[in-house]
Formats: sequence, structure tokens, C-alpha cells
Amino acid sequence: MDQATPPDARPDAYADPRLLALLDRIAAETPLRAPGLDLSHLRACPDVLAAEAGTADPESGGLPLTGADLSGARMEEADLTGANLRRATLGGVVGRSTRFTGAILEEADLSEADLSGADFTGTVAGQVKFVGAMLEDARFGQAAMRFADLSGALLDGADFAGADLWGTDFSGADADDTVFREARLDEAKLADANLTHADFAGASLTKASLAGSRLRGANFTGAKLDGADLSGADLSDTDLVRLNLATCRLRHARFSGAWLNGTRMSVEQLGGAVGEEVAGAYEAAQASYLALEQNWKSIGSHDAASWAYKRGRRMGRFHAGRQALAAWTERDWTGVLRHGYRWTADRFVEWLCDYGESLSRIARAFALLIVVFAGLYGLTGGLFILAGPEAGPTYNPLDLLSYSALNMMTANPPEIGLKPTGRVTNLLVGLEGAVGIILMGLYGFVLGNRLRR
Repeated sequence: MDQATPPDARPDAYADPRLLALLDRIAAETPLRAPGLDLSHLRACPDVLAAEAGTADPESGGLPLTGADLSGARMEEADLTGANLRRATLGGVVGRSTRFTGAILEEADLSEADLSGADFTGTVAGQVKFVGAMLEDARFGQAAMRFADLSGALLDGADFAGADLWGTDFSGADADDTVFREARLDEAKLADANLTHADFAGASLTKASLAGSRLRGANFTGAKLDGADLSGADLSDTDLVRLNLATCRLRHARFSGAWLNGTRMSVEQLGGAVGEEVAGAYEAAQASYLALEQNWKSIGSHDAASWAYKRGRRMGRFHAGRQALAAWTERDWTGVLRHGYRWTADRFVEWLCDYGESLSRIARAFALLIVVFAGLYGLTGGLFILAGPEAGPTYNPLDLLSYSALNMMTANPPEIGLKPTGRVTNLLVGLEGAVGIILMGLYGFVLGNRLRR
């Protein structure tokens, strides 16, 4: 039994009348003006055009549509492989799953187009406009799109792997789960874009602007970020392991839950605070400072790690204070006591030793307590001079301060011709000695930590 020749083997046998009519209009050698044209499911790839001698574009091998106006056209699942659409107007077209593989789209305007799932692999599309276009799951692998404009575009799940996107504008784009692996994004504009879970592995982002972008969960493994602007960017839960961010702008960036290890950066780049603190999200700010502290420890930057540790503890105190106020508003007295105690304790520890990081604050506490106890000894009148013409209770500030200082720094009451008398005075002497032992131990602990660094 004879078998019919498959249609794919006989291009001329299934030429779409719409294609023939389109080729006739193109042959008129005037720019095509056909807004709203129906090209749905049209096959106009080079293989099909080969059956029509002289109709293919000599530069791209596809449809010659240079400067054409196809705004509002319908081209769902059409095959426009290799089409030359240089400077063409395709604003508002509906082209879901359309194939533009290898097409020329330089300076073309596809603003507000619906091109979800379209294939732009290997296209030459310098300065193309996709402003506000819907490009979910579209494929741009290996495309040349320098200085393209995709601002405000919907790019969820789009694939730009290996694409040349130098200077491309993605400002305000929504690009969840977008793939930029090995792409070139030097000087690209990605400010205020939603790039949650985007994949930048191996990409080049030299001098790119990502200011204010949401990069939560993004992957920057092996990415190059020299001179990039990450000011105000949300890098929460982001993989930033072993990156060099030393030349980046990181003012008020967010790092809560970020993977930071061996990452080069400095305190000065943060502008004094992480983004969570500036926004008043103190619990998240505490987590952000913890990530920074661990990173700076991993690269041996102990002063920076100390700064992050102290800021993190302070954020914990601010958070406790906010919880105490909320509990007060709700008349939750148990919560007031719990959170209020935490705030008070943290505030005292900060004053006393800056969370175990300041020797000068401990020395200040020593000096202040020596003066306080000296005053208390004077008030009680319980320090007596044992012998001499001045025998009896003393109120001389020098005597009171000398006894208080020596009592603070020795295990036993000092023998300097002064004797405490009375229960209250002896209680003060014992209390001061105990406080002195605690402060001396704390001073030794902090000093040991500083020396180990």
C-alpha cells in the first residue's frame, strides 16, 4: 500500500494561504502595514520559505519584515524562525509560544506584547523594547540583547542563560525564578526588580544596578559583581558564598538568612545599618547582623565581626522593647515583665561592657562604683580613723575614695588605718567587694578575648 508523503517533506504542499498573501504584500517593496494581522500557527520558517524562491530575507533566512507594523497581531504558536524584524512594531501582539529562534529584532518594539513561552533563542535583538511585555517562561538563551528595554516586563521563569544583556534595562520587572546563568549583565539596570529565586550563577554583573531589588533566595554562585550597586537590595536567604563584594555599594542592604561565608565586604559599605534596621524590622535585623558576624569571622575580620555582634544584640533589645510596649497595650502583664526584663538586662549589659566588647566601659563602671560606694560610706559615717588626732569617723573625700578603691580591687578589706563600723557599713563593704570581684572577672574575660584576636 502506498504511503502518503509526510507534509514535512513537501513544504510546497501545505503552504498557508495567509503566508502567500503576506509574501505578496512584502513583495510590493513597501514597509508592511498590517496591524491586527492574524498569524496564529503560521509556519514561516526558512524551510517553508525555501519553496518560495527569493522570498527569504538574505540576512537572516526568514521572513523579511524590516520596519513592518504588526501591532496587535495574533501570532500564537507561529513559527517565525529567522525572521528579520529589525525596527518592526509589534506592540500589543499576542504571541504565546511563538518561535523567534535566530530572528533579528534589533530596535523592534514589542511593548505590552503577550509572548509567554515564546522562544527567542539566539536572536539578535540589540535595543529591542519589551516594556511591560508578558514573557513568562520565554527562552532567550544565547540571545544578543545589548541595551534592550524590559522595564516593567513580566519575566517569571524566563531563561536568559548565556545571553548578552549588557546595559539591558530590567527596572521594575517581575522576574521570579528567572535564569541568568552565565549571562552578561554588565551595566544592566535591575533596580527595583522582583528577582526572587533568580539564578545568576556564573553571570557577570559588573557595575550593574540592583538597588532596591528583591533578591530573596537568589543564587550568585560564581557571579562577578565588581562595582555593582546593591543599595537597599533584599538579599535575604540569598547564596553569596565566597563572593567579592568589596567594590559593591551595599548601603542598607538586607542579609537576613543569607548564606555568607568567605564573602569580601566591609562595615563601611553598609552605610551604618542594614536595611532591616532602617525599616524597623528588628528581629530580622538581628538575623541579618548574625549572618554578617559569622561571615566576618570566616575571613578573619574580627573588628567587623564585633561591630555586627553588638548591632545584633542591640536589635534584640529593640525587639524586646517593642514586644514589651505591645504587651502593655494589650494589658498582658506577664509579657510586660518578661520582655521588659529582657530589655532592661540587655540595656544594662550594653552600658556595662557593650555586650562583652568594651574594656573602657568596664573601667568606667569601676570608677563610677568607687565614687558611689565612697559616697555611701560618707553617708553612713561608718568609716573610722583608728589612731591619731583625727581618730573617729571620717568624711574626708580622699579617705573615702581611697578605702572604696582598694576595697573594690582586693579580696579583703584594706588595712590603711580605716575601719568600717556598723552593720550597714560592713554590708556595703562586703557588697562592694563582691561587685569588684565580678567586674575584675569580666574585665579579664574581655581582655582575654581581645588578646586572642
